[in-house]
Amino acid sequence: MWFTEMTKSQPERAEANLSGKYMLWIDGVGAFMLCLNNEISIGGPAQYDAPADIALLAGLSRRHATIVRDGEGYYLEAHAAVRVENRMVDWRAFLNNNQQIQLGENVALKFRLPTVLSNSAVLEFVSHHRPALSIDGVVLMEDNCLLGPGLGNHVQCPEWEESVVLYRRGDVLHCKSRGLFFIDDVPANETGVVKPGQTETSEEWRFRLEEITE
Repeated sequence: MWFTEMTKSQPERAEANLSGKYMLWIDGVGAFMLCLNNEISIGGPAQYDAPADIALLAGLSRRHATIVRDGEGYYLEAHAAVRVENRMVDWRAFLNNNQQIQLGENVALKFRLPTVLSNSAVLEFVSHHRPALSIDGVVLMEDNCLLGPGLGNHVQCPEWEESVVLYRRGDVLHCKSRGLFFIDDVPANETGVVKPGQTETSEEWRFRLEEITE
């Protein structure tokens, strides 16, 4: 596919601009959390201590589980009662595409790996429980994040005709599209550097990235 070319070296250079978590606001689609770290914690509300990366409004431990990405894929570490595909996790369970995760009695998430061309994964909310920070899903982004129509995208944008790719090169985040788009009204020919606070726009789509700070 066309986005496999994005890892080839290009003369464009930019200063590092990446941290751990971002909000991705996509017009007409929703709000999504991008998590760039190799570990992401999931838990319930925390009144005094630092909350989990995904703090759900549910009766869970502050650090109920952790999802870890390594060279072999993804696995879940259970710190409290957790089931994967209805099997109790005593310590650790490797995660595969389309597996359901149950935290506690009734919090349900789905883990997806939408495409074999990317090691980035998606967490979807199955039960009604949501974080205090209103989001529609979570992307555990390793190399890239695909936005577009079809199940092979990490964020499905049904009304779009083609996919857009966010990808990492070192500590810089880039956007790649087949055609002309604009970054804060400045033209970008197929690819450009994406920084928090900027707005990326084409005739078909519009999105904005914001850093999440604790």
